[in-house]
Amino acid sequence: MKYLDYRGMKEFYTIDEVCRQFEISKQELKHCADKYSIQPQEDQYGNWGFRKVLVRELHNFIYKEQYNQPRTLPQSDSRKDPWA
Repeated sequence: MKYLDYRGMKEFYTIDEVCRQFEISKQELKHCADKYSIQPQEDQYGNWGFRKVLVRELHNFIYKEQYNQPRTLPQSDSRKDPWA
């Protein structure tokens, strides 16, 4: 999950815009939204998406989830390691 400048955000993001910002698919976004009970809303123009505060919440939840996952080191292949 990349860094987002919360101060520079606009007031409303469509679902497609959130997917681009978070660099995830719609299915992944739907899964996360369901998991954290943050559902898209319809704006006055009929577009479905998330208000700024909800985008921040979702980003924060997903960022913390990814950050707290154990980091795995790449498995070294002794055939490719010149020092093995």
